[in-house]
Amino acid sequence: MPFVRPSFLAFLDDPDHRARLAALPARPVAVADYEEMVAHIRLLHPRGGDGVFVLATKRAGFYRQTSYGCRDYLGLEELSAAQFVSVNRFMRRRAGEMLASVGHVWLEFDPYAEDALGRALPYRDLPIEDLRVLLAAAIAAAGLPAPSYWTASGRGLHAVWLCEALPGRAGPKLRRILDALYGPTLNADGSVPARRRADPDRDAQEAKLAPLWRTFRDAGLDRGTQDATRVLRIWGTVNPKSGTLCRRLWPSSIEDIQRCRIDALADAVLPLTGAAFRARMAEKALMPAPANSNKAPAARAYAGKTASWERRLQELLRLREHRGRIAVGQRHAWVFLTANAYAQAKGGDLATWAALLAPLAGLPLAEAADCLGTLGRRQKRHEAGEVVEHGDRAWNPLYHYSGAKMADLLGVTTEEADAAGLRFIRPGKAVALTAIERKAAKRVRDGAVPRSDRADAKLQAGRHGLALRAEGKTLAEAVAAIQASHGRGRTWACEAMKAASEAPAEAVVETPSPAVEPRMSDVQPVRFSGRYIGGEAPPPAQTPDRAVDQTPTPPAEDRVIPFPTPRIRRNSAISTSIEFSPGVGVTILEDKFWGRLVIPFGGCDDVKVPDCYSPPVKRRRPPAYSPAAAFLSASTSENQYRRMKQGW
Repeated sequence: MPFVRPSFLAFLDDPDHRARLAALPARPVAVADYEEMVAHIRLLHPRGGDGVFVLATKRAGFYRQTSYGCRDYLGLEELSAAQFVSVNRFMRRRAGEMLASVGHVWLEFDPYAEDALGRALPYRDLPIEDLRVLLAAAIAAAGLPAPSYWTASGRGLHAVWLCEALPGRAGPKLRRILDALYGPTLNADGSVPARRRADPDRDAQEAKLAPLWRTFRDAGLDRGTQDATRVLRIWGTVNPKSGTLCRRLWPSSIEDIQRCRIDALADAVLPLTGAAFRARMAEKALMPAPANSNKAPAARAYAGKTASWERRLQELLRLREHRGRIAVGQRHAWVFLTANAYAQAKGGDLATWAALLAPLAGLPLAEAADCLGTLGRRQKRHEAGEVVEHGDRAWNPLYHYSGAKMADLLGVTTEEADAAGLRFIRPGKAVALTAIERKAAKRVRDGAVPRSDRADAKLQAGRHGLALRAEGKTLAEAVAAIQASHGRGRTWACEAMKAASEAPAEAVVETPSPAVEPRMSDVQPVRFSGRYIGGEAPPPAQTPDRAVDQTPTPPAEDRVIPFPTPRIRRNSAISTSIEFSPGVGVTILEDKFWGRLVIPFGGCDDVKVPDCYSPPVKRRRPPAYSPAAAFLSASTSENQYRRMKQGW
């Protein structure tokens, strides 16, 4: 049987195909460096350390991990399947509640990612070595110790401070250092979100670290890598996304790596140094203890805030609708936070959360389920009735993130929170607005004038009236001018003049009138009193100069324009005021001993009140209908019913 030459060999025998293959550029194939892998692992977890570390690999969206002791031998079989190593060590498995040793501090940058709105970062095209120099200069300018080493991960940059090993109970201290180092989510202009409570220590910290936080933000700092269970890519491994080798970027030799004291790093980034904190605690210990302080508080039962978590779930979904999509680098954080809010409000399981949220975040179902593994285990503990006591309260085992923490993880700025109408998920450590403050802010957005501005406008109107009085105008003319310029009543005008007379004098600054009249679309809406409801609204507020020009000129005999009909006001049971024009009228007193007395005011001497005039009778409001009173009215008097009602 003749030999059949394989088709691919026949393909290579063709000279044209050989020429095309020779013209193609040679692409280097990255090969793992096992010596570098062992050196990196032993640098983080030297022999003799307590606890276990984790070597993991990521395939099809899942992390496959294996735990090793610090004394275990790492051969070729163990290293060939490893891509990541845990920064900290654990007691049995990689979980936040099983920390055995902490101490290292890290930063992870991804300049090729997107910001919260899906835009490219400014340092995307900068070489990785130049980006490291830029970040190292920013860290040195902030007064922080230099990182022990820098790693080029293949698609990003890692900065790691190697510190002494601390026990697992020091996890909260490490968390505070990472929170201060990563910083809050900055506003769009790079400023730090404002706080409602004054804190000089935090103000000094923000002024010192704000330039560093801005540089970190522009370099693509991954804000979702602050958890103590974080794994980092190992030196010498191949990054499958870029096909490049993860390598040590700085220093060039392992022997040049310097370790750092964790207290020195904490003093550089926290608001208070360790010595200042201990001194403040000593002062607090000398203060007298409050009453009943020796009594141990009883743990209160957990009151599930279902309505609060439902609103947070709605805000997380509203944030996605506002952005249009969740940016790359924040999809896992959004899925995890939304699933936690769903579990708090409605329950469910891991499969339900992944099926609902994976399409919204743009993640494969397996990858979304992988990032919800710890939440699924905690949900099972919650369904079993387990609670966690913290202080004087008992909480369920689920995660209880604050709105500020969720905003930091998702990169929500103050402007975006206002635009999307977010109340809970807001940046910074500020206190949420109260219901009264939110309603006041909404009224201002709808066109209402704040109380302080109304007081200033009233004071200016009163000063204008006093100026008219100083020019020789009568009180009625000054009041009429204020009414014409501000569209308010006589009582308001009189109160304004009284307040202006009692207020300290102020220098008057003349403002030139505009050369062009404003268009109707430019006129701001005027808020007026409820007395005009159902009638005509007053004219818009005018400047004092224009108001004087529009004030009607009084007649030659110095008399003001009378009202179409006299205004009658009942002052008391025996006193009635009749006002014929602004500030002009009479007061009638009806007394059984003195008879009728007519007292004019405002120069009303020539007005005669007819004898047949009788003041209006002040009628009492009829009592509300009561079935019991109607039933007893036929046989019970009013006094008897009142006594029966009071229990006599």
